[in-house]
Amino acid sequence: MNDHVIVGDTKNYNNCLVCVCGTLAHAEEVLHRMLTNPTNNDKALMEGHYNLRIKEVPEKDCWWHGNCD
Repeated sequence: MNDHVIVGDTKNYNNCLVCVCGTLAHAEEVLHRMLTNPTNNDKALMEGHYNLRIKEVPEKDCWWHGNCD
């Protein structure tokens, strides 16, 4: 199953993982919260990042599930 993540860019890198969200619906909720009413945790995760957006990641690339060879 593909996952949806929040990614952002930094001064030196693009497409940096900010937050793993799972479903698209949850990713949309999290991104909206981050951009409009961020929690303290959101602020820490977003620090140094700009151009936050949702990205779909194929299951084979979801290393956070522990399925790396």
